[in-house]
Amino acid sequence: MDLSVRFVDFIAQNNLILPEQRILLALSGGLDSMVLGHLLKDAGYTFGVAHCNFQLRGAESEADMAFVEQWCAQNGIPCWVQRFDTRLHTTQTGDSIQMAARTLRYNWFEQLRMAEGFDVMATAHHLNDALETVLLQFSRGTGLDGLVGMPMKQNHHIRPLLFATRAELEAFAQARALAWREDQSNADDHYDRNFIRHHIIPQFEQLRPAFLSIGARNLARLQATRANLQYFTQQFLGENPMRVETARLAELPAPAAFLHDWLKPHGFDRAQTQQMADNLNSIGMQWEGKSGCKLLVDRGVLLLEEAENVPKTEQITLQADDLMVRLPDRNQLFMIPVDLPAEFPDGKVTVLVDAAKLQFPLTLRHWQPGDVFQPLGMDGKHQKLQDFFTNQKHSRFDKDKTWILVNGDSAIIWVLGFRPDERFKIRPDSSKGLKINYIELA
Repeated sequence: MDLSVRFVDFIAQNNLILPEQRILLALSGGLDSMVLGHLLKDAGYTFGVAHCNFQLRGAESEADMAFVEQWCAQNGIPCWVQRFDTRLHTTQTGDSIQMAARTLRYNWFEQLRMAEGFDVMATAHHLNDALETVLLQFSRGTGLDGLVGMPMKQNHHIRPLLFATRAELEAFAQARALAWREDQSNADDHYDRNFIRHHIIPQFEQLRPAFLSIGARNLARLQATRANLQYFTQQFLGENPMRVETARLAELPAPAAFLHDWLKPHGFDRAQTQQMADNLNSIGMQWEGKSGCKLLVDRGVLLLEEAENVPKTEQITLQADDLMVRLPDRNQLFMIPVDLPAEFPDGKVTVLVDAAKLQFPLTLRHWQPGDVFQPLGMDGKHQKLQDFFTNQKHSRFDKDKTWILVNGDSAIIWVLGFRPDERFKIRPDSSKGLKINYIELA
């Protein structure tokens, strides 16, 4: 079947591009991207071109850019070009040349796509690229995610040539007498990918002449397996994807592998998830991922806490004339003087306290070790806040987020969301009350 027909069929079968969508094509000027440009043009898609000049090959880089600009001008295609000081980026970040170029181009592609109103961004990765990536990942060490090749669609990034081999693209280009630019760095075996392309894959093809088609089938099976695994992972997590019962986790054949699949998107690495699997009963142990998320071993469960979106504030001061206070977590506190007698609130989100017992300024802060209060309803008995939280089955994450309202004499007035202190309740001889509402908006 003609490559043009297979191209349109592949896009339709995988729902990669809708007829009304605008495409931003990453066009280097090389064989692969030039073939993709011609296929898009022949199929009647609306697209523009983005070209990166990494300034790594002197005059050759300039010639590539001029070639792309000329092709776009001849065909009436909008074109954007961007020069990057790639070597400077490597000195600033410590990245390799390849990693620096990847970061620079994809950041710019996405900025340009959004600024110019393109729906998707297309790159010319083909089947050979996908298999090279798998072998490269395998040689470095990887899990299932590294063995599934390149996704056809990832957010706004599409790869509509993954069905075709490099040889098929070259045959199409030669049959159509297409022009393209050769990047001499593609011949340099110093780069791992080039070594695999020039030496490893030819050996596989010598062993198995149908290696590329076999590889395509294997990638499809692995991608299906990963999709099933992701589905069953979500089923295992249930309605609350932020917690897992350790007893259920211990029943799995490979708890560490499950933890890695669950927690990798949250910034945890394989060494951390192995430590978690080895310490399922170590209550209080905690890990922090690169994203700022935290994982806690609590009583019978693992609890995942998202990274805080607001800076941690140790305490907030409340004056007597404050009517409303906004907390750093976006929640709010309202203080309203009321005449007595008044309806007695629930003590969790609203409390009524004896205004005469208050010594301003009051303080809002988080739990601290050693905190003691007299929970309402316990006949004045003292209880450590630590023990109170334990009885409430409050996790360490919950404790760290709970606000405590403290009097000017350091006595706890109210554990917000739970219970006020016996010492501040309304009594028969109380003359004025203060109604305090805790409004959770976060």
